Amino acid sequence: MTKIFRGIAAAPILETKQQKLFRTRIREGVANGIGVTRDGQEQPGPNFAGHYIVVEWQCGSPCGMMAMVDAVSGKVYDLPLSTDLVLPAIGPGDSERSMPGYAIVKFRQNSRLMTVEANPEWKEHRNYKHYFLWEGNRWRLLLRVPE
Repeated sequence: MTKIFRGIAAAPILETKQQKLFRTRIREGVANGIGVTRDGQEQPGPNFAGHYIVVEWQCGSPCGMMAMVDAVSGKVYDLPLSTDLVLPAIGPGDSERSMPGYAIVKFRQNSRLMTVEANPEWKEHRNYKHYFLWEGNRWRLLLRVPE
């Protein structure tokens, strides 16, 4: 079982240009829980792998952005498949959606597994469900399944 961090989260250490550009979103997520979902509600504190805070916000249609902050160290990480905090969208041809939309990202507070349903390569016109495992300071792709 993953130990859940219960202390006061460290301030985010913003290193990249994109992280600095969205500093308010990232800082408000860590400090106040804005964009941090756990148990179906927005609330402060870790929501992934025991001591990470996944903050999400929208940046247009279809555009979703997310950052992951280590509550202990303050280090900010990109999520899997993201480019400069931007996640790929659900592509055309998805049987449940007629228009491209936001990637579907699922994770739990007490697990290091994250799933991302998205179409990272628009030329394929096909969505994939990706299973990633967080290992210390990097993502490892476990499985990629066509949807």
